[in-house]
Amino acid sequence: MLVRELVDHINATIERQRRHFLEGKTFPLLYRKENLARLKRILKENEKEIAEAVYKDFGKSYFEVMENELGLVYAEISVHLRRLGKWAKPAKPPTSLINLPGQSRVYPVPFGNSLVISPWNYPVQLALNPVVSAISAGNTIILKPSEVAGHTSNMLAKIINENFPAELFHVVEGGPEVASELLKNRFDKIFFTGSTRVGKIIMKAAAEFLTPVTLELGGKNPTIVLHDCDIKMTAKRIVWGKFHNSGQACVSPDHIYVHESIAGQLVEEMKINIRKNYGDNPEASEALTGIIDDRHYNRLMGFIDNERIEIGGRGLAESRFIEPTIISRVMHNDSIMKEEVFGPIMPVLTFSDLDNLIESLKSKPSPLALYIFTRNISKAKKIQREFRSGGGMINDTVVYFVNNTTPFGGIGDSGMGHYHGKAGFDCFSHKKTVIKKPLWFELWIKYPPYTRFKLRLIKAFLK
Repeated sequence: MLVRELVDHINATIERQRRHFLEGKTFPLLYRKENLARLKRILKENEKEIAEAVYKDFGKSYFEVMENELGLVYAEISVHLRRLGKWAKPAKPPTSLINLPGQSRVYPVPFGNSLVISPWNYPVQLALNPVVSAISAGNTIILKPSEVAGHTSNMLAKIINENFPAELFHVVEGGPEVASELLKNRFDKIFFTGSTRVGKIIMKAAAEFLTPVTLELGGKNPTIVLHDCDIKMTAKRIVWGKFHNSGQACVSPDHIYVHESIAGQLVEEMKINIRKNYGDNPEASEALTGIIDDRHYNRLMGFIDNERIEIGGRGLAESRFIEPTIISRVMHNDSIMKEEVFGPIMPVLTFSDLDNLIESLKSKPSPLALYIFTRNISKAKKIQREFRSGGGMINDTVVYFVNNTTPFGGIGDSGMGHYHGKAGFDCFSHKKTVIKKPLWFELWIKYPPYTRFKLRLIKAFLK
């Protein structure tokens, strides 16, 4: 149970943010830009301390903190600063005949008070990129980082709460009980990144207040490798995508379906790339992280069947490190195929008939990403169009996530809503339609008494 002081602090902060928003303080674009620039400045001033905190949580190197944590936040802030003025302008759609000679405008207005609940696997990027969108769109924000990455959560709370007014942006730390307390309050927008199980809890809580939610979840992202692929490049890109962040990424390739005629060749090329990327002593590689905690480490080690290991398989419990591992001869009913892997273990399955494979995948929960490797681009495009997934790539993995000119999000069990770049601005904005009409003209046919002649005119206007 939470102490009374923390509950009072949460409630008081939410009330302060509500007043701040209702007073119109967040509406000016200059105010939004100043706070985006402030966020970028304080992150740059504290890069070393942030990197140290992330390293303490699960051993991520300074290079990777800059590459896939802070670097992506900097890029997101920059695109919002450059384009906010354009995004915030009202759209001018055509006006329907029945509303002439009026003028139609669609104004992107902020929702109001927003709650962002972020995960542990990219504890800086996945916490702050939604915040960037919320500030850009003119909202106030309470951020609840994951307590699993405790050192990073502490660091974010310190630098944010010391540099931002609580009525605009405030970090509240804690575990599930704090999230539950926050969700007892009315918010105007909730953004959650995490598991499908918790996403359902968030959505149920939001329903109490009819609060709109964006859910960025996960899923078992399949990688399909056709017989005509470029095997060397395919192996190279799959290995990088799978073992980046030690597989602890929502867009990570979860498993491979490879045509049976090239399965052996693909596995051998993947083994070559694992040795090339991570060396003979992978636990010393800066390109690999540890597993976030003992529970996840033990869960992952339980997936490893020594008789099916092609490479890797060794775990170091003290440092929670698991070698990049490939497991072959995997069957659909194996335990590793029943939940998202979310770690550095790649199951390899084979197929002989692509159409049958696609049909079987369509019956499963929609993943966040689908990856296809082939030289037959038209076939790959057809599969991507027809297959239900949040997004995907042809002949690569993962990096579509960093494209801040396109929307990123899931569908079905992998989430709802989008963000990144303009999609993030739109995510935290309500599209408000306003039609202005002059006083010198009035459409007389809308008034009683209703006649046959008026009915004919109405039908003509509305057909």
